[in-house]
Amino acid sequence: MLETLISTSVFNIMLVFTRLGFAFMLMPAFGAAYVTPRTRLMIAFPLSIIIAPVVAPVLPPAPENAALLVLLLVSEVLIGLFLAFVMLLLQAALHLGGTAIGFAGGLMHAQAFDPNTTQTSSLVVNFLILISIVLIFITNLHHLFLEALVQSYQVFPPGDLPPTGDFVEYSARVLTQSFRLGWQLAAPMVLFSLVFFVSMGIISRLMPQMNVFFVGLPLNILLGLGMLFVILPVVMLVYLRYLDEGLRSFMTF
Repeated sequence: MLETLISTSVFNIMLVFTRLGFAFMLMPAFGAAYVTPRTRLMIAFPLSIIIAPVVAPVLPPAPENAALLVLLLVSEVLIGLFLAFVMLLLQAALHLGGTAIGFAGGLMHAQAFDPNTTQTSSLVVNFLILISIVLIFITNLHHLFLEALVQSYQVFPPGDLPPTGDFVEYSARVLTQSFRLGWQLAAPMVLFSLVFFVSMGIISRLMPQMNVFFVGLPLNILLGLGMLFVILPVVMLVYLRYLDEGLRSFMTF
């Protein structure tokens, strides 16, 4: 009796750890490149021990043969990757918004090392992503990440085949929403850029002797930085609200 209970508990923990482990490998903040894979798994494993008794009623019994076990594990891996992918799609709104802000403000040439991807990318995008990660932990929004992982066991019970068609449809819908929000975040800066360059064009026609590029480009960068810090609080508030609503809607998917 005790041996059966122990083996069942170990199986439940490892099954939950499979889904959570792959989700933590890719999800925002936890899945950044500066967080080593060992650290991500060290975070996921204690959480699996805590979550396993909570979701135990929906967990299937241990399979009788290796083929069923492999199929079950593959299903959990796919669901874990899907959960992380949805969270990354929600974060894509800030990537697009930061890129558009950088282009509009003349700041895209400022490149810096991105600790999230270990590659060189736009300084504006890095700045916005790092601020968003800090705000996620300050506002305890990362608790919503964990709640979404727990609620996923009600939406996608282990042992059932993942609904790949629904996965694709939902991912496309989230990507569309992120694309729209990204341009909304960058709208003030894009409007500023339009007005600025139209003004520079008018000045160049009125004063042909003035070197518009020599005057306009530094002024564009200076005003772009000022505009960025003016709209930054609004950008972060709108993005965090979108992230909160996106995760809550995912729980009822």
